[in-house]
Amino acid sequence: MIRNILAARALVAMSVAAVIGTWGVFTHPVDPESPFLGLIALQNPPAFRVLTYGYATLWFSSTFFAASLALSVLAIVASRGPDRVRSRPLPRYPEPSSRPTPSLVLGEAHLPRTHGPAPNPTWLMVPQRGLYTGVMILGAVGTGKTSACMYPYVDQLVRWRAGDPERKVGGLVLEVKGDFCRQVQRMLQGAGRESDYLEIGLNTGVCYNPLHNDLDPYAVAYAIGSLLNNLFGKSKEPFWQQAYTDLLKFVISLRRITDGYTTLAEVYRYIIDEEQIRKNLQALKNHFNHPPDVIAIGREWYQGQVRQTPWTLWAPLSDTHVGHPYEGELDAYLASHEIPFEVRTGSDAISADRRHRFDAIERWFYNTWTRLDTKVKASIVEGVVVFLSLFDENPAVHRAFCPPRQAYITPPKPGEPRPLPLLEDLLETGHVLGLNFPVAMNPALARGLGVMLKLDFQRAVLQRIPKIAEHPQRPWRDILFVADEYHAFATVGETDPTGDERAFALSRQARLIPIVATQSISSLRSALASDEAWRTLLQCFRTKVFLATSDEFTARIAAELCGRADRLKARYTLAEGGQNGHISLLSGRATASKHSLSASKTYMLESDFVFQPRVFTELQHAQAIAVPYDGLNPLPPQYCYLKPCYLDVQTSYFEHVERGAL
Repeated sequence: MIRNILAARALVAMSVAAVIGTWGVFTHPVDPESPFLGLIALQNPPAFRVLTYGYATLWFSSTFFAASLALSVLAIVASRGPDRVRSRPLPRYPEPSSRPTPSLVLGEAHLPRTHGPAPNPTWLMVPQRGLYTGVMILGAVGTGKTSACMYPYVDQLVRWRAGDPERKVGGLVLEVKGDFCRQVQRMLQGAGRESDYLEIGLNTGVCYNPLHNDLDPYAVAYAIGSLLNNLFGKSKEPFWQQAYTDLLKFVISLRRITDGYTTLAEVYRYIIDEEQIRKNLQALKNHFNHPPDVIAIGREWYQGQVRQTPWTLWAPLSDTHVGHPYEGELDAYLASHEIPFEVRTGSDAISADRRHRFDAIERWFYNTWTRLDTKVKASIVEGVVVFLSLFDENPAVHRAFCPPRQAYITPPKPGEPRPLPLLEDLLETGHVLGLNFPVAMNPALARGLGVMLKLDFQRAVLQRIPKIAEHPQRPWRDILFVADEYHAFATVGETDPTGDERAFALSRQARLIPIVATQSISSLRSALASDEAWRTLLQCFRTKVFLATSDEFTARIAAELCGRADRLKARYTLAEGGQNGHISLLSGRATASKHSLSASKTYMLESDFVFQPRVFTELQHAQAIAVPYDGLNPLPPQYCYLKPCYLDVQTSYFEHVERGAL
């Protein structure tokens, strides 16, 4: 109130002068009985009128100048104190369960470019369409990256429509510390979704085979080759990358057409022992020369009911039928489920697809692989087995990530892990899958498993796109991808057809919500194979939340991403001149008999950072600068005050600071 009065001090001074002047004129008027004034009035009436009106004017003018002086002094004193803004309380926090669509409250929004409370604070929210474009959180250790961002954000999304089996959010959680999955499990329990959580680890009761899927062997081999590049660096010679992929592709294809199932440990054993590949080829050749009876069913029955059964040796017989080697149990299963089938023998029982793949593998082995120099083959094998051997030497890892085929056929015995269902089914049923494999146990293996599971997850997500386009009226749930310490799992393909930047760019239509957190841009840059690969990955996340950073490179990039603005800046110029210049005989310096000094002040527009780089290094705990995106238009960068999971969400950030809670 005082500042408002001082801002209108001219009007206040005039009002004070009017009141006091009116009082003075009527209380102390000109005394007509005074002999001196009477004499002046008789001899010079104009002079008397001037004195009378001048006396009345002085009551108003003197009071005005005195009031103006007092108010000016008060304004100078008051301007030295801090501004006190009377803020209204935060609006009611929108509960996740009551929101019409999944949205994310990033934190409190006050003054956009100035630190401090605003008279009317609001919630900074990212709507549903903005979530599909990704959220990246960057902050140094101890800035509240996990407790003030990751935990609250994930909790909001898993609580949305928690009781709706068709709309509740499913997803994947990757971490390296070992505690984030536990927190996600507690969040699901709090939302009444404890049965929706599945965890992959060494002793979680769930086993996962990265090779047990319907993907083409080349896609699987290329994913492993890309992983090797990101783990151990990309060679300048493309031959080695191609050789790794070629070897893995044909070995995986060989085991699939033989048994319909393989593991990374089995692929490792075949790669290090060339004789096993030769024996497998000979056995397949005998198999095709004397084909066994097969059970043939229509493709529509296979896709609808049979694909999820334990029998895995299905192969196309024609455009309309697929076949499987005859087994009595399969015969009984089809008969009991009233699925039409027929038993074929002789040449009709040979799968043209399997025979074609066998011929290709045989040509590769005898015409390419066996003709390579022994040293070259040894180099190729060593480049692959350095990673695959991790799944063979450790019994716990082998049990959890290389389960036998029997695990998918018969129910597991007590104490044995149960196989992980297909990711496509988990996503469509609203399950949340967590990979709990702390990096301290084995850094290379932890990152390898995380990357392979992430690639498998991304492929399952992208496969939703044609399904969503085919059935647009069906309710499709949103899928969540969460990665804490994301630099441990990031992969960028650059010129290759795989990579997070391509998956996230295509996943918006698949309703994927990626939320990742990392310490700095430098962490991403050091984890990727190329120095510039981080740029293609960073641009996939349209919403960015910058917490305090101690990395000058991250601070500079963050300032550039927040943009520039034209600001009016003053410039001062001082000039000195002299007349009759000469050299002083006393000092030996130039001097003049007359000197002149001039100063000038000019204003000009300059383009400067909206937020200077030093601002990002001076942010306090749970403070951030957000660059939000609503899915259609980018919002201006602004201060954002986060809501740590251990504090009351309805209490303002500045109240928490005053109480010492932050």
